[in-house]
Amino acid sequence: MEHFKNVLYIISYVLMTAVVLLVAVFYRQPLASILLVFLIVLPLFSIAAGSYGSKRFSVTASAPPEQITEGDEFRIRLHIRNTSFVPLLRCIIRYTYSNSYRKDDRTFTITVAGESFVSDHINLSFKTSMPGMFNLDASDILVSDPLHFRTFKVKNEIHVMIPVMPSVVPVPDIVLTQYEGEPADDILSETGELTRDIRQLREYRAGDRLKDIHWKASAAAQELMVKEYERSVDLMYMLLPEIIKGKEERSLRLYYSLGKKMLAQNMGFRTAIYHPGEKTFFYCNVSSASDLDESIYEIMRESASETEVYPMFMAQNPGSYGIIRICPEGILNT
Repeated sequence: MEHFKNVLYIISYVLMTAVVLLVAVFYRQPLASILLVFLIVLPLFSIAAGSYGSKRFSVTASAPPEQITEGDEFRIRLHIRNTSFVPLLRCIIRYTYSNSYRKDDRTFTITVAGESFVSDHINLSFKTSMPGMFNLDASDILVSDPLHFRTFKVKNEIHVMIPVMPSVVPVPDIVLTQYEGEPADDILSETGELTRDIRQLREYRAGDRLKDIHWKASAAAQELMVKEYERSVDLMYMLLPEIIKGKEERSLRLYYSLGKKMLAQNMGFRTAIYHPGEKTFFYCNVSSASDLDESIYEIMRESASETEVYPMFMAQNPGSYGIIRICPEGILNT
């Protein structure tokens, strides 16, 4: 498309040069002859200047500093730099943008002017329609010389990833027993009383509490060993958000809303995040609003699952209980 536009500029320039040539031939005007020579040489200078200027042209992008919630409008700022002396460069930025859960391969363009020794900013406005990771990508920019005779493709990688948070929605009242034993090692036994009974020692896993590390056993084994108590899962509830392809919004909203509700009641919890590619789970502790936000970021960085996650979780963690499933159908306390 850009080459077609260049052809139009070239045809217009050739016609103008032909008119000056006719004037110089039939009217024998010295000024017309000088102008004709100038018009013949000028395109060469323009193309050379465009080649030089395109190598000193760059575009960077920055995400908005504030947190974005679905439905919000926000702006991505483009910083355009032309460090050359060449004026009147035309820059065309080709970019794609979409939510990671709703891929969109359409390419959009924006045209900006590149003046000499200029560092300028422009804003691109967007509006979100659903939670997830918003991605803006551009791999190259097109820079045309001042006369638009030739367009140069410049590699210029731009990648902006913006987490779009779910909105808070009403969640059903779920009777959750307040967990105990967080200040000390005491935890609930099967009959409900506090106990210090250790069932076994095992290797440290991401998300385990530092206070549960058995330091003497770790020193002997030369690796971190963790105390696993009787019914230790009772210490904190496990939230299992099931992000199913095509139904991601509801699960994200329910997880975020339930998490806020539990934190408001001073109830921390653990979250199991599913990796569809590796078919494994990552566990994180959530005890504050910032922890909840980080868990949402981790969830949205993963792709959606094609199937239900709960059966796979139970297959990898047999005997687990205290699991709160969060799926498109609602919140299920198992």
